[in-house]
Amino acid sequence: MFKLFNIDLKYRFVCLFLFGIYILFMIKITYFPVDQKPVKSDVIIVLSGGLGRLETAYDLYMAGYSNHIMLSNSNSDIFKYELEKLKIPKNILIDEPKATSTYTNATYTLKLMEKYHYKSAIVVSSNYHMGRVKLAYERALGNKQVKLVYVASYGSSLDSADYKKENSNLEIEEPLKYVGYLLGLYKWIDL
Repeated sequence: MFKLFNIDLKYRFVCLFLFGIYILFMIKITYFPVDQKPVKSDVIIVLSGGLGRLETAYDLYMAGYSNHIMLSNSNSDIFKYELEKLKIPKNILIDEPKATSTYTNATYTLKLMEKYHYKSAIVVSSNYHMGRVKLAYERALGNKQVKLVYVASYGSSLDSADYKKENSNLEIEEPLKYVGYLLGLYKWIDL
């Protein structure tokens, strides 16, 4: 009986601990978001995965912050949907088709920046995702001399129930993935 009680107590502690991390993360993204003021840059990098990210990047492009938009994981269905709906001209786009995680978004886009001799970029992703994006880029940068500004997307004007449902699922997973990045698990698994 006592042994069973200890297992139950350990299980409760783990659940309480994970719930606490989740609450702290929600407080962090709500009250301390990574969202900087955009500045004129060589390129706008937009990460796939959430509806509204490309729309925010295109708004920045239209406001004159850059002449190019780099699509990381350019083959994503969300990008295809937004490109069609927003009628974004293809000649301003730079494709990066290989990324499979936030860390590979960072490594591949930084390599493309090097190829094009870009020294500055605005990085766009969803507001709930920006903490992990910034962490991934800081780790991938190493000693490269590149100026990055992080601008959060807070949703989309496009109406798509499927993508909005997918976004809400991503928001729920994000705290666990963030902890995985803090622990360096991105080196072994796609997070």
